[in-house]
Amino acid sequence: MSNVMSPTPQERTKWVRRAILAGVIGTTIEWYDFVLFGTASALVFNTLFFPQFDPLIGTAAALTTTAIGYFFRPLGGFVFGALGDRIGRKNVLAATLVLMGLSTALIGLLPTYAQAGIWAPILMLVLRILQGIGAGAEFGGAQVMVSEHASKKRQGLLTSLPGAGLALGIMLGTSFYSLLDFMPKDEFMAWGWRLPFLASVIGIVVGLLIRMRVMESPEYLAVTRTKEKPKSPVREVFASYKRNWFVAMFACFAENATTNLVKTFVLAYAATFLHLDKSVGLNGLFVASLVSLFTYPLFGWLGDRLGIGRVYIGSAIAVALFIFPMFWMIDTKSVPTVIVAIVIIYAIAVRGMSATQGAYLANLFPARIRFTGLASSREVGSAISGGLGPVLATLLLAATHSYWPVAIYMISQAAITIAAVWIGPSKRTPIDVDVEEEAQPAPRALRAS
Repeated sequence: MSNVMSPTPQERTKWVRRAILAGVIGTTIEWYDFVLFGTASALVFNTLFFPQFDPLIGTAAALTTTAIGYFFRPLGGFVFGALGDRIGRKNVLAATLVLMGLSTALIGLLPTYAQAGIWAPILMLVLRILQGIGAGAEFGGAQVMVSEHASKKRQGLLTSLPGAGLALGIMLGTSFYSLLDFMPKDEFMAWGWRLPFLASVIGIVVGLLIRMRVMESPEYLAVTRTKEKPKSPVREVFASYKRNWFVAMFACFAENATTNLVKTFVLAYAATFLHLDKSVGLNGLFVASLVSLFTYPLFGWLGDRLGIGRVYIGSAIAVALFIFPMFWMIDTKSVPTVIVAIVIIYAIAVRGMSATQGAYLANLFPARIRFTGLASSREVGSAISGGLGPVLATLLLAATHSYWPVAIYMISQAAITIAAVWIGPSKRTPIDVDVEEEAQPAPRALRAS
């Protein structure tokens, strides 16, 4: 049997495949859980848990609960990221999967406001916080695990593949709600909405079975062998890689803001403001997620060919350019046009960032603190842009009854990301080199590998 530290090519290929599969499964569960909450916030929770508000304000209140979950994701990124750098990626990712999945299942058992009064939204908030903490290291951890198993020449492609789990999770969540749309409305509101949450228990079991068979990453094993594990990963990140951490955080703004607004606000905008049937937005999100199964690896492959920075910035520019056309298309109230608009923004424009994000962020931190640096920076960016975005957009819509302020907000997020990646260090820094390269100017971020 070959030494674990010196695997044969066949063993390395097997390890990479398992790491990718584990990443896909975990990410599927994460985004299944989150799309359930986001969809329910826009379509169900606003009346079952916040029944005394105007419809738009009730939606904003429900989405605020969604945002609070995002604000606790950074805590998960810091805590579980540091544990991942101290005790290993594999065990931590198993723990986050259980915490995230159980919190989601328990949401399906919650009493409504009519049954428990103010305790209903309070309990939902607590579970949402636990869900957010668990999710705070899930996708970042999957990106770290795959990036450390992958060869550098194929890092863009391979780290893009766990993103397929995001698309699969959204497809599962939206499909479940689309099927429940055939239920009588009173039965759906009474108990039908609970079924997708309870079903997450299945995902926990499947995910754990797969994750326990994954080999720890070669780069982490090398750190362990040389006894270079950090005593305080968080302190080391901010002592030596603070600039890279802020670049990573701001680089996530456009991707997080866009995907989360589409998954929550756009559904609420179409259903509540334009009075379209809620199935239109859900069907659009389903089709966009299906298309994303192909665009994730496509943009990951392009990142390896053209350069991670080029694809990342190009995607942010595409988002900024398409925001107004997206709203113009949705405002037609034509079902095919609405679906095409969602597909273009969600499956094409933003996917260049989603697909190359793992490779870009992973290469900003060395292996000894990579989990902490990547997960914490990504989740702080997610909380600021992705968590606040849907709430702010809904409040802007309620105040102005126009999509213009929302579109301008989304363009501002894209501009922040473009600036961050433009001034950021090379995508090769600092995996195999010292921190001196960290201060290299913008053009290196745009060069091909």
